[in-house]
Amino acid sequence: MKNWLICLLTLVGCVVGAQDEVYLQQLEVIEQLLAEKNYRAAAAQSKGLANTASQAQLTELEANANYLQGKALALDPTASIEQKTAGVVLLKDAASVFRRRRMVGALDSAMAVMDKLGEVQPLANNDELNARRERRRKQLQELPSDSALTEGALQTILALQEKEITALNDSQLRQLVLLEQKDRLLDDYAFRVLEDSFELVKQDRELSLQDLRIKEERQRRNFLLLLALATIITLGSVYWRFRSSKKHAAALEERNLTIERERQRSDELLLNILPAPVARELKEQGKATAKSFASATILFVDFIGFSALSKTVSAEQLVRYLDEAFKELDRIIERHGLEKIKTIGDAYMCAGGLPVPSDDHAERCVAAALAIQNYLSTHSHFKARIGIHTGPVVAGVVGLNKFAYDVWGDTVNQAARLETAGESGKVAISETTKEEISDSYVCEEAGTFEAKNIGRMKRFFVSRTTD
Repeated sequence: MKNWLICLLTLVGCVVGAQDEVYLQQLEVIEQLLAEKNYRAAAAQSKGLANTASQAQLTELEANANYLQGKALALDPTASIEQKTAGVVLLKDAASVFRRRRMVGALDSAMAVMDKLGEVQPLANNDELNARRERRRKQLQELPSDSALTEGALQTILALQEKEITALNDSQLRQLVLLEQKDRLLDDYAFRVLEDSFELVKQDRELSLQDLRIKEERQRRNFLLLLALATIITLGSVYWRFRSSKKHAAALEERNLTIERERQRSDELLLNILPAPVARELKEQGKATAKSFASATILFVDFIGFSALSKTVSAEQLVRYLDEAFKELDRIIERHGLEKIKTIGDAYMCAGGLPVPSDDHAERCVAAALAIQNYLSTHSHFKARIGIHTGPVVAGVVGLNKFAYDVWGDTVNQAARLETAGESGKVAISETTKEEISDSYVCEEAGTFEAKNIGRMKRFFVSRTTD
């Protein structure tokens, strides 16, 4: 709470400081206008600043503004005697505030302006002028009282009035008096001649104008009422349509977003189940036709000792180990551009060369198998046998529910038999696969074995790649 209060006071101080800076800039602008003898603009701006300071209860700022306004009015050569008198009063009021606040510099300036205005008053001799200046100098030093300031202001006003009077010579005064008398006689005569006739005309005119004003006022009121009613109805209709269209657009956009999200989710789920070309065909045609591939490579991975491990750990822990291993196998298969077919218990099956045919599918399967064995060599729970065979297969999606991409053919059976006849930590490949891979792989002949329902098969172990 204390920190919050300190922050609030700091913020208020910054705002007040910025506001004071603005007021000082306004005072400087007014003083510049006075220096340029633009008295009317200076008087107008200082009056506005004084009103603002009065509302904000900023006494010193209001006194400075009154001082500048009084100075502008008093020094303006085009101002009337009433305006100059008002300026002297403003100077006196500002000087009173300066005296109470002991603002000696500002008080000196106000008194100097009144002295300058008072010098036009005719004095008896230079001694009297010197005496008066001496008294004023003494008052400035002793911070004069309000009565002394009032007296000085009255003397300045009298000097201004005497200056105004002496500015007119006797002939001008006589001419003004004569002109005023003639104008008055003419006005009286014209008024007496026309008074009676104009009175009747005036009454008739007033009655006619009154009736016309009433009629116009009634018509204007009715028109405004109709216009307001029509405007309200129009705006209400436009607003209602706008709201309706906005709600409809928002609902439509929300439905489109929902449909798009569901479509993306469906696509992601479909791509997670089926290869991309098969999923695209299924979406576009409503079915996926099984296709024959003249050459593809099938890879089987089977974990060793899985049943024994299941007796030593909990089912949850076993599934966690299996999920961790299968996720890494998925990453390896994806890196080598192979297609995962399925998992059956602890067995993992993938293929190369489908659904998009390729020329190096056998070599990519062998490289992935070696990477899998390299990963499992560091695994503390699983070891595996891997079998790979290359040959023709048929692949596609069958059935109506729970679509799954699968492969069929004797090539699949031979790959499974090679995996069964393999050894832990090694990759067993057929003679056909050996012929498909490059010489960068070293293959070790491991003899033949009897494959169920197939007959004798040759097998080779890919132990390493050449440097």
